[in-house]
Amino acid sequence: MEELTNRWRSLSLTKEEEVKMDLTKEKKATGAVLAAKFFTRRNVNVEAVAKTFRPLWRTRGKFEVCEGIDNVLLFDFEVEVDAEKVVQGKPWVFDRHLVAVQRYDRSILVQDIVFKTTTFWIQIHNLPFQLLMEKAAVSIGETIGKVSWPKDLGEMKGGNFMRVRVEVDITKLLCKGRKISWDQSGEGWAAFMYEQLPNICYW
Repeated sequence: MEELTNRWRSLSLTKEEEVKMDLTKEKKATGAVLAAKFFTRRNVNVEAVAKTFRPLWRTRGKFEVCEGIDNVLLFDFEVEVDAEKVVQGKPWVFDRHLVAVQRYDRSILVQDIVFKTTTFWIQIHNLPFQLLMEKAAVSIGETIGKVSWPKDLGEMKGGNFMRVRVEVDITKLLCKGRKISWDQSGEGWAAFMYEQLPNICYW
């Protein structure tokens, strides 16, 4: 498919072929559309994907799965709230591999979509008792990426560790932890554990 795309870009058109067509009235009516990149070397089966995610997402309305290119699929939702539910539920996994999901700008080609980030819940371990609080977890999480505060702050507490929801750059190696200090004599190493971490390909 990549070879075919390159051949299209190198084509030279005749004067007749260069006459521009106006298709502004022909655009497909869609609901909320998400693009999903499946990080696996296997070709993804559209029917298998739909069969897997329908019971997981429990959408109010229907959604259609459209095949794209290079294991990128488009999900067209009838109801906006269903699309937002999927976005908020990241990260998603299919066949033990990461699925990066994001809003799709329908004005660009599928092959031009860039998947750079996804969101993980990260457990922060090895913190002293005095740092087992939301503000400290957010400060540490912000060294990785953009932090999302949950509606229920209780979700951030894991007993002897803290949890934080962070938008992670998936083009880089995952961060294993951070060296921290909490007073003049106290310092240590905060270890990270990524929840629902699937197999990672192409990294």
